[in-house]
Amino acid sequence: MTSSTPLGDRRITFDQLRGFILIAEASGFQHAATRLGRSQSAITQSLKRLEDIVGCRLVERRQGRVVGLTPDGERFLPAAIEIVARASEAVSAMQKPQITGQIVLGVPDDFQIFDLHGAVSRASNLNPSLRIEVRSALSSDILQMFDRGDLELAIVKRVATDPIVQKSKASHLLRKEPLYWIANEKRSLESLNDLPLAIFPEGCSYRRAALEAVASIGKNAYSAYTSASYENIRSAVSAGLAIGVLPRSALSKDHVILSDEEGFPSLPDVHLIMIQATRCTMVNQLAQFLQYSAVHP
Repeated sequence: MTSSTPLGDRRITFDQLRGFILIAEASGFQHAATRLGRSQSAITQSLKRLEDIVGCRLVERRQGRVVGLTPDGERFLPAAIEIVARASEAVSAMQKPQITGQIVLGVPDDFQIFDLHGAVSRASNLNPSLRIEVRSALSSDILQMFDRGDLELAIVKRVATDPIVQKSKASHLLRKEPLYWIANEKRSLESLNDLPLAIFPEGCSYRRAALEAVASIGKNAYSAYTSASYENIRSAVSAGLAIGVLPRSALSKDHVILSDEEGFPSLPDVHLIMIQATRCTMVNQLAQFLQYSAVHP
């Protein structure tokens, strides 16, 4: 795509960037339109305008549907997230007093979160009197630490059917993503006697969702590769050792999605949620900071 936009009119807006990030987040225009309170046609035009300004196609579409980001889109996404996050942080820093005190934050190491580490670092820089201690573990372990009172704030992943997503009054939905069956090549479920899975250990929402989905259609599955490491699971799938279950943001370029066309049952959405142990001002402020700058625009 070659841009014919005059140089004097090459102005990128925050709404364009936010729309692009939300489209990338959920692979669709509807999600971005709902979050931004705009029509799908307005979001489509906003994306087209952004692509005209940067001079390349950012989102791959087929028959009007988003199928993923282009290589240029993948390259542009981190910069877009950084710009929007920094702007949100600047506004937040001016509108609220500095945070003081000490907070222990639990974060999952089995879910990709846009720039969470950078956001925590910037929260500390903007609030010199705030001490943040970060503990990273599987979401199930994070929840156990939270229940023991070891954490003031926790970010965990759950599938949409988990009780904590549906009932917890202390939780805040940060974002959600579709969960996919993935492999290193197209495979038919019918061709497999038993389904070999690359999955996280007991207590993982992905694991539970996968096993329940397979059982619902009367198919057997087994743990061909089990690891608590996010990267190990991805590598096992890439090597063809097993079939994995991961959200869209976790897919590598060599992963292919297995859908109902290959006989695979549907999976629930993954919810990324933040839970608070206390409603005190200090925890509220950090929760709001992370909500607006770490995980979505």
